[in-house]
Amino acid sequence: MRNKGLLLLLISSIFLLSSPVWAADKEKQGFETFSLGEIFLKGEKPPVVQETAITTVISAEEIKATNSKTVAEALSFAPGMHVSTGTKNEPNVSIHGFFDQSRILVLIDGVPYYETKYGKLDLNQFTTDNVAKIEVAKGAASVLYGANAMGGVINIVTKKAAEGKPFFEVNLEGGQVDYHKESVTHGMKTGIFNYWLNYEHRQQHGWRMSDDYEPKPATITTKAKKTTTSSAVTEDGGTREQSDYSSDSIWAKFGVEPSEGSEYFINFNYISKEKGLPPSTDSVRVITTRPAFSNFFRYKEYNDWGLDLSGQQKITDQFSLKGKVYYHNHVDELVSYSDQTYSKDIATSRYEDYIVGGYLIGEFKPVDWNTIRGSFNYRGDSHKQRDDDYLPYEKFFSWTGSAGIEDEIYFTKKFSAVVGASYDWFNVTDAHRNNTDSSGNLTNQTELDTPDTKDSFNPMIGLNYSFADSTKIFASAAKKTRFPTLNQLYSSNSGNQNLDAEEAINYTVGVSRSLTKYAWGEVAFFWHDISDYIMRTSADKTSPYMNAGDIRMYGVEVSTEFYPLESLTLKIGYTYNHAEDRSDDRVTDKVTNVPKHTFSAGVQYTVPYIGTRVDVNGLATSMVYSQLPTPSSPTQEEIRTSGYFVLNARLTQKITKNIEAYVAANNLFDTNYESESGYPALGRNLYAGLTFKF
Repeated sequence: MRNKGLLLLLISSIFLLSSPVWAADKEKQGFETFSLGEIFLKGEKPPVVQETAITTVISAEEIKATNSKTVAEALSFAPGMHVSTGTKNEPNVSIHGFFDQSRILVLIDGVPYYETKYGKLDLNQFTTDNVAKIEVAKGAASVLYGANAMGGVINIVTKKAAEGKPFFEVNLEGGQVDYHKESVTHGMKTGIFNYWLNYEHRQQHGWRMSDDYEPKPATITTKAKKTTTSSAVTEDGGTREQSDYSSDSIWAKFGVEPSEGSEYFINFNYISKEKGLPPSTDSVRVITTRPAFSNFFRYKEYNDWGLDLSGQQKITDQFSLKGKVYYHNHVDELVSYSDQTYSKDIATSRYEDYIVGGYLIGEFKPVDWNTIRGSFNYRGDSHKQRDDDYLPYEKFFSWTGSAGIEDEIYFTKKFSAVVGASYDWFNVTDAHRNNTDSSGNLTNQTELDTPDTKDSFNPMIGLNYSFADSTKIFASAAKKTRFPTLNQLYSSNSGNQNLDAEEAINYTVGVSRSLTKYAWGEVAFFWHDISDYIMRTSADKTSPYMNAGDIRMYGVEVSTEFYPLESLTLKIGYTYNHAEDRSDDRVTDKVTNVPKHTFSAGVQYTVPYIGTRVDVNGLATSMVYSQLPTPSSPTQEEIRTSGYFVLNARLTQKITKNIEAYVAANNLFDTNYESESGYPALGRNLYAGLTFKF
């Protein structure tokens, strides 16, 4: 009742303060998309390879409409995407069922972004204030992106200052459970110089669970001199246990744009975060023998910073170059506790990672109907870890490279094709492991064998035909691979140095069309054949990783938009995905973590005269399997996570020419659900904010 009263009060305040004088003002964005954050050079037409794949672009306006505070939240509403949250309170982003973010190439302004052991990072680290757009390429993504794009590519492209007067914005936001956010942004383009600066602080004492959540006992397995099991309630409802966080971030961009086709920028970003990690409500492990570990844990430190230099130069009318060199650093410190009271810490593990690398892309256009692009990507991954602070660091290092070429041909103005191929390789050059005795004391550190260089040849082809009535037909086929992560190769529990690269053959056929001036739609069919899928053969965390899976996924992705009125937009997205295990020794045809149905819908309406913007967005997902029987554990329990529907809503109102107010509710109906088994999602959460633009 208190939540409903707060929401009504906020809505009433906005309407009382609103002024119709400003309703007709057309708001200027004040920013542009950072073109050097994209792989392709600017052109009159989009590259053919983007037209032949299933490509989704999420704009800054769409991000705001869905109440998405982070990149992970914005991706959850895109067709073909599924975002779930499980252990460590981190989002798991998948494209067309390619579960585990390490199977997707995630870029920020073209820079690979991941922690080097597991091949992924928390995309809730990235708030959306600096995001101009998010590009998602599914299936046959361009070979220019480089290695490990098996499931697709997500490129998060940031903002830069636009031509005109200086941009200045302050955003203040507050909500339940002591949530508050303060963000200051300034940018300016003057002459050939361009800069963009942002500082943001976010903090919350936790997030509110659904009122319908019912506590249940979890199984706690404690490994000491002997292994014992007990049960206890790890979550009693209300504010989610260990869901607090505090975060600070800085983004800075400085560049020169001396002429058309010539620009050079230096970018810096820094994110510092401390956060709790909600425990599972199903099962928790506690290992008290040294080096200790527990699923009752929290991040004392979770920090990232990066620096990159990027540029492009038009050499001649036919030839241009674009390149980037980058460095990304990640440090995290994880504290384990003995029980659910979080009163006694038993270990502090620490990761220190960095990525250093770069890429160079050349574009040659000998004639108007032919463009040839070539790329070279190369990066080194360093990982250092210690399981507790009394141990030395274990050190690992690897190199990943890719050389690619694409040839784009327009046979006619309507018919185009692209063919390409890349040669990708992966090489571990350094690997060390600590050895301890039965009491956990260090005995020595061993230099481990490193496998031979792994490589793969990955061809692709795409076709596109555009009719006079705006109908477009496209098709593509591509071979894509993903090399094993350092964790899969060298985990002390499950590592296997003999792993091969995973391989997928991805097919796409689709059609898009404007359905009169009031509607647009796209239907695309996809087929993915995955072999040598890396997985544990049982739920046991000590079970080794194996190239044990052959998986087939096929389905359809539908996207539509309707514009019945100038002030009204309706959006609908639907994905059907049939996934089946085709492995020779399979116990079941079912596959974990792949929803068969996902559905999203959005309504955007601007109220006449007063200009109030109303955004309502819904997301529905069918059930998924969280655990299935395996060849080594044929009697293992089948665990499902039920389907769910959530609705977000937002009201935005201009108060004056420079001030905008909004109220928003995520999970408006307070749905009680889990996106991954044992991890209840947030209930109804309300917040409000003011944005000042000058």
